[in-house]
Amino acid sequence: MPYFKLQIKQVLKSKFTWISLLAILLGCFYFWIKNYNSRYINPRIIEAKENIALEEKNVRYYQKQLQKANLTKTTRRKIELDLAENKSSMKEFKTLIKAIQTNKWHKAYQIIIKQEKYNLADAKRNNASKDNILAIESNIQKLQYLKRNNLPEENEHYSVKGGFFILEMMQEVLPPLAVLAVIFILIKLYSSGFYERMRLANLLPQKNHLLIEFGTSSLIGFGYFLAAFLLLFIIPSIFFGTGNFKYPMMGIDAVAKRNIFIPMYQLFCPTLILELFSFMFIANAVLLFVQVFKNRLLVLFISALILVGGMVLPQYVVAARNFAQFIPMSYFFSLQPVDGMFGISNAYVFADETKLVTYPQVNFTNGMLVLALGIIILLFLNYLTARKAQKGRKTR
Repeated sequence: MPYFKLQIKQVLKSKFTWISLLAILLGCFYFWIKNYNSRYINPRIIEAKENIALEEKNVRYYQKQLQKANLTKTTRRKIELDLAENKSSMKEFKTLIKAIQTNKWHKAYQIIIKQEKYNLADAKRNNASKDNILAIESNIQKLQYLKRNNLPEENEHYSVKGGFFILEMMQEVLPPLAVLAVIFILIKLYSSGFYERMRLANLLPQKNHLLIEFGTSSLIGFGYFLAAFLLLFIIPSIFFGTGNFKYPMMGIDAVAKRNIFIPMYQLFCPTLILELFSFMFIANAVLLFVQVFKNRLLVLFISALILVGGMVLPQYVVAARNFAQFIPMSYFFSLQPVDGMFGISNAYVFADETKLVTYPQVNFTNGMLVLALGIIILLFLNYLTARKAQKGRKTR
């Protein structure tokens, strides 16, 4: 306990801890400000207004056609039916806009679901791809869920509400920033007790000290991440609310290769558990690098290259995803294995994929196993390295 308190005080007194945390918050809130500036933009209303403009154009066209004197009875009847259909559609789009603006979502969902069912029938009639049909079917299921539970539709990827925003940041922004900052903090902690290239902590009995040091640094790393996580959740929630925790967030069934919708509250717990194991792995890896290389700059370079590089590589290099399930760093983006979004091509700019490719092997269960095995191996290597250094010192 005294060692734990000493390390915590050292971290809290360090200016880097607070500066890096502030930098992470500012970096993430840049995206929040972009969301804030776009908060009144509703894709449904924009689409409805575009459709109204198109229908108005069609109405004017058909009205001009009806003024022609040489129309047959059949042609006139067909034009009148088309004109009536266009006027009806225009009225429906106006009703949809009013329903959304007045928060009458039950009425809005009736219209939207009707339109989506029409789009589905049209897609099947025109032999659209299976992926397109599945996407429309999944969207209909989501809309029906929202209608049943009387939930307003949210633009979850560009939201200012706390729950939606923190999940947006967890997808690809917060994890690498937090990992990089924790690497800096742990290197400073581990390397503070060097004398003549000998780590003084290695002179202590290793069986207990290694576990205490590992546990302390793991808690410090995860605690740092959790502080950033909670602040990014709480601050937007104060101003705009948390968002409904039952809201269906889009995910991927990686085995069936189709969209699924997961209630928001089901994502938080497994994501944080996987992140805890990730920082336990990081604490062990950085300790091993410090013991082996004994130079802060070299350790920083190697840690960033292996840990941060290892987590970013499968995101942008398609070939690396084929063995990503065996790379512990793949699970540092802990939300992706939980919601099935790992390696989805439309999320990463360098992916060159023309159809939906999923990676079901990168999942929560495998993540726990790979990280736990990695932690055990690194603990053993750290113990052997410390024992070797201890024996070498005694021999001299």
